[in-house]
Amino acid sequence: MRYFGAHVTSAGGHENAIKQAVKYGINSIQTMPTAPMRWALKDVPMEQVEAFAKEQKGSGVKKLLMHCIYLINLARQDKQMFHLGKMSLVTYLKYAEEVMKRCEDLDVLGVTFHPGSAKDLTPEEGIKRISYGLNWILEQVPGNSMLLLESSAGAGAIMGDTLEELAAMRDGVEDKKRVGYVLDTQHMFVSGYDWTTDLEGIVKKVDSILGLENIKCFHLNDSMMAFNSHRDRHENIGKGKIGEEAMRALINHPKLKDIPFILETPALKSDTTMGEEIATLKSYLL
Repeated sequence: MRYFGAHVTSAGGHENAIKQAVKYGINSIQTMPTAPMRWALKDVPMEQVEAFAKEQKGSGVKKLLMHCIYLINLARQDKQMFHLGKMSLVTYLKYAEEVMKRCEDLDVLGVTFHPGSAKDLTPEEGIKRISYGLNWILEQVPGNSMLLLESSAGAGAIMGDTLEELAAMRDGVEDKKRVGYVLDTQHMFVSGYDWTTDLEGIVKKVDSILGLENIKCFHLNDSMMAFNSHRDRHENIGKGKIGEEAMRALINHPKLKDIPFILETPALKSDTTMGEEIATLKSYLL
């Protein structure tokens, strides 16, 4: 079975994320259980977890990726901001654990987040700060739920735009089985990984540096911006600088076909264009 889908909203109730998946005929979703630009410091109410689990049963949704809020920056020196970020990830991990308990046929991939910016630190200091934060968070939430580092576009002091940096963050974590990765195709393209000319080389690098077994999901996005520009601007699949041919080859690569591909493209902002974008993705799958 191929696993594919899109970012869906949980606005109005977490069960609505499942309803959208059913509507669009997808078996994998990414969602945010809380508002994206507010600190997530309160546990998600159990009635929301129960409503989600009830809707998921028999829905055909098999993979769930949770995207944490956008305020996270585990490379920050500011102690209060650093702690708020850690606590928000704790909240999400707790939610992941509760969903795992209630949804027996759902693979909860983990909680993905942007590692952050080492604006006032060296890259090495930023990596150590991130690893420290990951260790602390995992200690607060025992279980099997995973933290997933997302690859970045790398503008300015943003961390995680190279495979080596992502690997170094995980290397500093004691419980490595609970830390993996989400690779964003647009972010990687503008960070110097050219899907259009070097697919085999990139797959080999990902396997040797990160381990393909540690890649839990791909964010499937084309790019408005040029190769190696370090600018984070998503485009609908097949419509950007990566293009249809390279995206087809990427999602059908034999070593990647068991990994879920989840859309985060501009088309998802509208009901009509979201349906068209998902239909395009389905047409790419072999």
